[in-house]
Amino acid sequence: MSKKKETLVVIVCIVSLWTTGSLARICPASRGSTQLQCHITFTGEASGGTLIMSENLGRNVPYVAIETAAGEPAETAIARLADVIEETNPFDWMITPISDRKFKERIVTSSGGELQGLVGSCAQYMTAGTETGLGIPRPPHSLTANYDPKLKKIALKWRNPPGGYDKIRIRFNWSNYLHGGGDSVAGDAESYVRDLVEKPMDVNDLDILVVGIRNHIPSNAAAIHINNNIQEELYGIPFSSGLAPNWQRWSLDANEAGIKPQMGIRDELTDVKGRRYNSIPTADKKPFYQIIESGVQGGTGGVYRKFIGLTPGHTYRVKARMAALSELKGKKQSVSVHASAGCALSPRQMAGLDALPGGKKGSDACKLKNADSKTITKGKYGEYSDEITLPQDSNSITVWLRYTGKGAGSVGLDWISLEDLSVKTK
Repeated sequence: MSKKKETLVVIVCIVSLWTTGSLARICPASRGSTQLQCHITFTGEASGGTLIMSENLGRNVPYVAIETAAGEPAETAIARLADVIEETNPFDWMITPISDRKFKERIVTSSGGELQGLVGSCAQYMTAGTETGLGIPRPPHSLTANYDPKLKKIALKWRNPPGGYDKIRIRFNWSNYLHGGGDSVAGDAESYVRDLVEKPMDVNDLDILVVGIRNHIPSNAAAIHINNNIQEELYGIPFSSGLAPNWQRWSLDANEAGIKPQMGIRDELTDVKGRRYNSIPTADKKPFYQIIESGVQGGTGGVYRKFIGLTPGHTYRVKARMAALSELKGKKQSVSVHASAGCALSPRQMAGLDALPGGKKGSDACKLKNADSKTITKGKYGEYSDEITLPQDSNSITVWLRYTGKGAGSVGLDWISLEDLSVKTK
């Protein structure tokens, strides 16, 4: 390559990095180059569901999805995934479409369940969807980022699923994805401290992702966005098993199918060709949102999220956005959002049947202000909040959505934030 061509490539890459935050998308490996390529080997059989592969180089991630069949071997499922990536170029690499290539040489291939030729480092890829087989590990959850402006440190806490990982990758992106970095920790780690004196970052606009790796297969991410003393779920990451990153399901009933978590999609906000840049500055710009729906049999349940490693004695403001997605049918269907100090809450506590830490009990115990069926409107999201001062013997807050449904219906939850009011950032 001549010096003139080299300069042109560098300029194109810099312009793309400025506008998309994704260097790998515009500067992929070409045949015979020394650019990184990623290979991921999936194993066993599919459970049957949606298999999603995404990048993590931007707040709103590009992704590709295929449907698998129960019992389908990894070899055939991953061959189809490779075909779709090759044909659609979902990650917007600067490659010639295969239909226009002179020698029809493929970039992405597969062999025996191994996905080969993904452009860039494997650290930039994640898996998601309702597919739970093929060796895909469950994601970490409950990611909490506590910023201490006096010590100039960010302390991360999260929880791993049963079985843990071989290792865990932590990714940081800041200043609207103009800068990034990361680290790896042991597969059983559930905490990490970043010293901002040794490794500076912009805490006014910081995205953090935690991804587990098992047998070289990445999980989906637990993720959080930091703006000084405020941490919020402000990102566009597809869900795993119908659950938003960081969240888990709960059910009072033996029939967990009665209340189901699902992923909602605002198609006009997703990262696709021709619509690549959505920085998700506000909650209403998020492309994915949590749906809780009830079937004909109904039940009581929902989703919950823990904030852990908090500071005893501090006062925190919890905010959440919620909407009814169908008409709530009087006493047959009800919804509310709650927040309480304490981490290990039981389904009976979240259902209002047993006392919460501190002794409060009942359907309205620890409910966010006005966050119930009387105020929640169909299709229009409202923001609800309340403040919690942690007792000296508590360092966690649990937030949960409770939905009681008899007959078909659904509600949505698309954003949550936690502000440490006891921390002064200026």
